[in-house]
Amino acid sequence: MDANLIFGQSINYISKKSDPADLVRLVNYGVQSIGIGIIFLDRNRKCVYANKHAFSMFHSEEDPEVLGNLFFEWMSGLGIAQTAASWCRVYSNGDKERLYRVRFRSIIDSSNILLGYMYTVQNLSDIVENSTGEQYRLTHDELTGLYNREGFNEAARELLKETNKPYLLLYSNIKDFKLFNQLFGIDKGNDILLNIGDMMLQHVREGDIYGRINGDHFAMCIPKDRFDEKGFKELVREIAGRVTSKTYSLHMQIGVYEVRDSYMDIPLMCDRAYMACKSIKKDGVCEIAWYSDEMLVNALLEKEVLSSFDFAIINRQFGIYLQPQVHPDGTVFGAEALARWIHPENGLIEPAVFINVLERADLIYKLDRYIWELAAAQLAAWKGTEMEGVSISINVSPKDLYYLDIKKEFTSLVMQYDIDPKYLNIEITETAVTSDVAKCAKLILELQSSGFSVEIDDFGSGYSSLNMLKDINANVLKIDMGFLRRTDNLERAHVILNYTIDMAHELGMGVITEGVETKEQLDFLMGMGCKMFQGFYFDRPMPVKSFEDKYREKLKQ
Repeated sequence: MDANLIFGQSINYISKKSDPADLVRLVNYGVQSIGIGIIFLDRNRKCVYANKHAFSMFHSEEDPEVLGNLFFEWMSGLGIAQTAASWCRVYSNGDKERLYRVRFRSIIDSSNILLGYMYTVQNLSDIVENSTGEQYRLTHDELTGLYNREGFNEAARELLKETNKPYLLLYSNIKDFKLFNQLFGIDKGNDILLNIGDMMLQHVREGDIYGRINGDHFAMCIPKDRFDEKGFKELVREIAGRVTSKTYSLHMQIGVYEVRDSYMDIPLMCDRAYMACKSIKKDGVCEIAWYSDEMLVNALLEKEVLSSFDFAIINRQFGIYLQPQVHPDGTVFGAEALARWIHPENGLIEPAVFINVLERADLIYKLDRYIWELAAAQLAAWKGTEMEGVSISINVSPKDLYYLDIKKEFTSLVMQYDIDPKYLNIEITETAVTSDVAKCAKLILELQSSGFSVEIDDFGSGYSSLNMLKDINANVLKIDMGFLRRTDNLERAHVILNYTIDMAHELGMGVITEGVETKEQLDFLMGMGCKMFQGFYFDRPMPVKSFEDKYREKLKQ
């Protein structure tokens, strides 16, 4: 057997002056003497070499082909892929069971040519069966063999007490990992976790602490001077390359907490690193964020919002503010209902404080349903007054489409409050529509057939706007003037905006331009054919009574 095939690049670390025959004998002696089983495969995955420890572990005669067949029969029976990077399972032979940890490597030379493969097999039975076995099971993760939460906390605590060096605590999260398990099964998911655990084993140094905290969450405690963001991202890309397919792409988020107080509880450090994880909004293969004290403030605020939300709904602390929708001369024809939290102690709480929190917690549908009812009740209150005929637009969040039967909710409100559906306008964001165009197209037709007017909000914010319009027949497009502020090339943006407005009119849709702040913007948009507007130039959102007081007299005229 060629020593270069067996040991790949490691042969480069041995003096080139050595006699080749002596070198083979020397390396072979080392492999035979080591206390773990080693199995080598050629490029065709045929077993071509194994040390005596491997033959002994599998009770095989000293024939590599026989050993290879035994080994792969065992793997196949366990349902483990031959490319699984690391795994730990029981091997039974007669009445005896042994716990083996197996690791897999591809052997690639310096020219990036595949030479073969290597398995290493370690017997863990003695560890778990002797007096330390119970402690081992309590502190180690069964799947990966790494520290579990308890083991990591204990080991990291001891490490930080004994050093004065600056350390970092890293905490990782795989985005949408539950979705991967649903698509491909638990075994494939476990293979990803094993790959991550193996990555740690390959790249950490003695004294580093690392473990699988729970689920798809891993943690590491390493010296600050050895943390290399670029290197970490490359390692994650390597793992992602093994599992990325047409239906799934791996996205790992890593939060970094710089240890300032080595006596702080390790779980608190993990919590802070995880806060940094959750702050990540990008969808790159590997995104890294560092903890800041501002994150802690936001986390406490989020906790307060969530703990108070149900009480606030029950006690009717939420109300609506109305922002007028007007014609060029300022004549009001409608208003958008916007949620406000009117807290008995903290006063008026702006939506920026609580909307995103409720969306992340999947509670936004409860608030939206409450706001919809307030809008319906307001339309009922305007019946028979000067305000009758003014429409109210209400927002449908993307997650409302999953949690609620939208058509049923609105038809029930119309019946309950005896209002004309044409005055309760339903705004669906472009993002919600593009997430499931077919479902939204069907919903919009059903709502329109029930008498509702449907508006597409934030049109132009995504990348599929034009493609969406061939399938979606909405009544109104709402275009935000932020469309112009988000570009450096205003001339091109003006051309696109002009054609979008013309296209909407050609398709039989009205256009409301929101975010209008100046007279110049108003004149510019009127020149493009816009006839409906919303923005601070006309009015900011205001309490219902202020809206009524301001526009009631104008409507009499």
